[in-house]
Amino acid sequence: MIIVSDTTSLIVLEKLEVLDLLCRLFKRVIIPRVVLDEIAVGSPGIFKTFETMSCFEILDVPKTSRLKSLLLVLDDGEANAIELAMIKQLPLIIDERKGRQVAQQLGIKVTGFAGLLIQACRSKIIEREEAISFLDQAVENGLRLSDSLQLQVRNKLLDE
Repeated sequence: MIIVSDTTSLIVLEKLEVLDLLCRLFKRVIIPRVVLDEIAVGSPGIFKTFETMSCFEILDVPKTSRLKSLLLVLDDGEANAIELAMIKQLPLIIDERKGRQVAQQLGIKVTGFAGLLIQACRSKIIEREEAISFLDQAVENGLRLSDSLQLQVRNKLLDE
């Protein structure tokens, strides 16, 4: 399976030192160059990291009229990721609520960090305890998930 990714989940996975989880879940993860630039601000070594993992592909996103419209309501990374997902007709990893809503309105299938953990657990790539630990660490590191969503994710992971 191939998927497009926005910034947040990539940053969270990098901080947890488990970016390779995406390579185990997906054949290819396509990242808009703008997203890579956003990550590089806080993590200059990310270029080398992505080069060593064969599943990541960095692409420039064409400046379409739809992208210009998206940029009026979303940040650069979200807008470019949504546009690339639309162009490629692929699902999208996106965590910010507004970006998710826009992507869903455009008919894009979305997942986020929590969904990736559930998928990795279902695919037997990680154990449920490890997934819960990643969830806790991500929230400690600043990932914003409502208490109810955290509880929902925990319950799903425990049901796996």
